[in-house]
Amino acid sequence: MYLRERLLQFLKWKNVLFVIVGVFLIVFSVAVMVELIVVYFGDWDTVWNARATPECIVATLIGLFLVISSRLSRLLIHDAVFFSRYFEGDLSGYVTLGELSEVTGKTAARLRRRLRLLRRLYMKGFTFVKTEGEASGETVELASKTVACVCRSCGGEMEKRVYFTGECPYCGSSDLSAQVVSGEHFFCIYDDETRRVNDPAYYRGKRLEASRIGLVLTLGVTGFFLLISLCMLLDALSNLNDRDYMMKDILADNHRFTFEQVRKHLKEMIIFSVFELSALVPALVVLLTRLSIIKKAKRFALFFSRIQTPYVAVSEQAAPGSVSRHELLGIVRAIREGYLRGCSPEKHGGPLRIGLAKQIVKDRCPGCGAPITGAVDENYVCSYCGRTIMGVIRKH
Repeated sequence: MYLRERLLQFLKWKNVLFVIVGVFLIVFSVAVMVELIVVYFGDWDTVWNARATPECIVATLIGLFLVISSRLSRLLIHDAVFFSRYFEGDLSGYVTLGELSEVTGKTAARLRRRLRLLRRLYMKGFTFVKTEGEASGETVELASKTVACVCRSCGGEMEKRVYFTGECPYCGSSDLSAQVVSGEHFFCIYDDETRRVNDPAYYRGKRLEASRIGLVLTLGVTGFFLLISLCMLLDALSNLNDRDYMMKDILADNHRFTFEQVRKHLKEMIIFSVFELSALVPALVVLLTRLSIIKKAKRFALFFSRIQTPYVAVSEQAAPGSVSRHELLGIVRAIREGYLRGCSPEKHGGPLRIGLAKQIVKDRCPGCGAPITGAVDENYVCSYCGRTIMGVIRKH
């Protein structure tokens, strides 16, 4: 809802391409430079004036630029996904930078800069508005169309923002089930039959299974090339001082090789194998890590679907119906990767919790009839009579 989905898909593919090309340029150019140094060790003038030296330096710098820019773009995409999930779980349509600061641990000024950057590049559907009383002086306003509504409590006509809560200007009721006026007919603007929050699929990323299959295939290809590189390295190391092997190579096909030429060839194989492994091993670790995150995301999606309350508590140690601090880190990472949706960490000045898909379902206090406003918890204390009202927010 707040992401530029098509642009993000293009940028993700661009980042993958940049990483592949960048790693190839770095590995190939550094391997050539190391080979030059090994062959002409001590003759630095020859190494420096070799035609390949400036070409390798330029290729290495280009490769580093591609890899670093890809990484920065990926981090920004992760931030955009996280903020989007947070905005989707908001009930009021207004998110203070102070609230975001409590959840993320980053300063309001840093969040403001990051959100302004993301709005230009990867996100949409929100603006900044000046507010009094907010330390940063600005609040994020989430975009939504307004519709003409009738207050359920007093019957007054009002304008209401779709998807968000609102207060009746006449009686102060939160009027969260206001009905849209359309000629002589009306309908509830929160009547969304497609939200199946008791289904694990609701909390899984849209392309979770496709991502898992793609990672498994990439893991297989990476493992195959890693095994080949490892075999080449071990073979070259074992034959580097084997004169019988080198004699066979010298006499093969009547080629007139020298021992030094054969050793040079083996050293080249060792250098290229080492640099191939230096690129493939980290890639293998990254792929295994992402598969682990997907596995955790599927487990958390199943867990969230079985929770009946709109919030999941965060405790120091895991307990029934709650998640531990360690598990929270996995949830946040899964959200940033786009593997989880319909959930986000929330604080609202109280304890840190995971907010699930939720909706406020009560408008007035059953004791004194006072309007319920600003509810952020399933239990609400009436500001007039002090009565505790249960089930104000429910999992929807």
